[in-house]
Amino acid sequence: MLGRVAPAPWEGTAAFNHVCFECNPLLEPVRQRCTRWRFSDYAPHDRPPSPHHSDALGEAGIAEWLGVAAHGAGGAIASLHIGVAEQSPEAPILEMLLTAGQLFAERLPAAHAPPGSPVRLSPRERGVLRFVADGKTDWEISVILGCSESTVATHLDRARAKLGAVSRAQAVARLAGLGEL
Repeated sequence: MLGRVAPAPWEGTAAFNHVCFECNPLLEPVRQRCTRWRFSDYAPHDRPPSPHHSDALGEAGIAEWLGVAAHGAGGAIASLHIGVAEQSPEAPILEMLLTAGQLFAERLPAAHAPPGSPVRLSPRERGVLRFVADGKTDWEISVILGCSESTVATHLDRARAKLGAVSRAQAVARLAGLGEL
């Protein structure tokens, strides 16, 4: 299900109708299973993804988009995109918006596995989460396992997605709740 909420005067405008699954760079981080991102990381302001993109953002008074997503069982995704007027929001405001968005996204129905759904973590995903539960950093885990930090991050992202968790801490809590930690 795709839903859009906007002020009444914005509905039906080019900006409102600019949601498309072929050219919208906001969907790339969702496909990559990211949990938080800034629009400008995927579509720099000096290189818009489509000719209508800059017009749409300007019409809406949006200088930057912030996105959050929660990944649940069966490929379900809950994603929230927030448009802000400043191109570079101050760090505390940015963090507050991203955190609020994550809290919202993780509570959407698509973000959760149905009750009783089996969670099938690989042995490596489960092991990495155990190290996280022990307080290890990605770097420490990579040294222990003899792999790169990005490989550790990939295992964590996959485990988090399978558990329908937004953060590593929530993934550890969910694994513990299943009695598998």
